[in-house]
Amino acid sequence: MAPEAASGTTPVQWLQDPGWRGRVGFISPPVVSTDPMEFLRVAPQGFSVCQTMTYVPGFAKGLTTENIAQAAQQLENCCLALKEAQVDCIAQSGTPFSFVVADGLRFTRELHAKIEKMTGIPYVMMGLAVIDSLKKLGLGSVAVACTYYTDDLAQKYTKFLEDAGIKVVAMEHFIQQGLFANRQEVDHALFPPHSRIPIGLVYKAAKMVAKHAPKAEAVVISGGGVTTMDILQPLEADVHRPVISSLCAQIWEVLYRLEVHEAIPGRGTLLASLSRGTS
Repeated sequence: MAPEAASGTTPVQWLQDPGWRGRVGFISPPVVSTDPMEFLRVAPQGFSVCQTMTYVPGFAKGLTTENIAQAAQQLENCCLALKEAQVDCIAQSGTPFSFVVADGLRFTRELHAKIEKMTGIPYVMMGLAVIDSLKKLGLGSVAVACTYYTDDLAQKYTKFLEDAGIKVVAMEHFIQQGLFANRQEVDHALFPPHSRIPIGLVYKAAKMVAKHAPKAEAVVISGGGVTTMDILQPLEADVHRPVISSLCAQIWEVLYRLEVHEAIPGRGTLLASLSRGTS
């Protein structure tokens, strides 16, 4: 017998085949991420998700380059686990995974190609997705609100973007912007992710860096551990430029790679562009 809705009359068709449009496997950093739930909330109907994560003891005690690099070493095994789950696309969360090592852009592109060859499944790395989405929209310069990043991560991210041919007009994190007093306050607010950094603070950070870089063609909000999907459209109206977050870029690239061309309204220019197809 088919499952029924709470009313007892209407079959809940999605329970019969929850991933009829695609099954997406998410790789999260060594902390619980809400990215799979955000994907289901924002994406068109017809998707299901599953999730695995890397493991680094003490990761949540403070964000460090060393911990991220250690977690990044586990990506191949995570992808193999998701291949066993028979997903249609693999989405790796965590932008710094793409740039934390030396010569990050070259290393990441090589790793991306290796994993796709190994699994035979479309693989989306959050860091590369930001670059791909900017180029898809024809945007060559950015102002970046890198939110909870350290000075070291901000410098590495600047190099990563500029190595890809994207000019970084400004790169500002919470402490530089005066939104937090020190690193200890940021780490306390960051873990667990998505729980203690309100969207109003993220909105303020993005608007501030946009004001400081009026000539930048777009604003990027980096950091998968902050919530962004509900502020992209309001920000675009306020700063008069496209605004792309790490998660927004990841969602766009997953749908793009799965050849889903249903525009997502109210979430900014990038997700609205899906209706343009692959041309």
